[in-house]
Amino acid sequence: MPSLSELEKPPRRAMHIFYVLDTSGSMQGASIAQLNRAMEETVEALKDVAKSNADAELKIAVLEFSSGCKWIQPKGPEDMEDFVWEDLTAGGLTDVGAALKELDSKMSRNAFLSSMTGSFLPLVIFMTDGYATDDYVKPLETIRKNKWFARATKIGFAIGDNPDINMIADVVGNGEAVVKTSDLEVFAKMIKFASVTSSMLNSTSRTTDEGATGADVVKTALNDGTITKTEVATGAGNLPEPPAIPTQDDDVDDEWL
Repeated sequence: MPSLSELEKPPRRAMHIFYVLDTSGSMQGASIAQLNRAMEETVEALKDVAKSNADAELKIAVLEFSSGCKWIQPKGPEDMEDFVWEDLTAGGLTDVGAALKELDSKMSRNAFLSSMTGSFLPLVIFMTDGYATDDYVKPLETIRKNKWFARATKIGFAIGDNPDINMIADVVGNGEAVVKTSDLEVFAKMIKFASVTSSMLNSTSRTTDEGATGADVVKTALNDGTITKTEVATGAGNLPEPPAIPTQDDDVDDEWL
């Protein structure tokens, strides 16, 4: 039976972290191995954040894309404290458009953002080492109209020797929120830093307008020396300012479903 102090605790709002990860054939070998190692370390770090955060209930959802895409958690985001990383394998094409379409369908109160206690601004981390092999322009235009995606903290990773930086910048909405590196150790360090920093900032914001921007997170990592051997893309992804996400006490119209 829960104690009186436990009963008096206010319910925690959900903080969703979406990883959209390239597992196409070009990721075979060292790249997919490093991605798996980086994600395993990142998940462990986020579990520590979840345990110490009395305000937010961290949830994780992983969407891998290659020839098509699929959720690692088909039933929806899992509590961070219960999540166990299972290694991904590489093979196939790079269907970015399919991934964006699927992400758009789940960033909704009728799908993955259905928390009864309300939600903080989500975090979206997008990673690829190549170019889209399907049409991503129309799905990107559609998901940009999704207010949850528009207000999310979005950070892009362009890894390897030949990533499409402009496409990644378009996806995350700001070239300064894209980290380009061919150093897999730097990638592993930065994805962990970005995940932990963004989740802490977003889950302690006082309003639904105060979440961190991806560009701010990248700039922080560069300024404090967390990462040094990186290039930051510029000049892409200028988007109009979207309206604020309503709190759980606000009326929610159909556009926020």
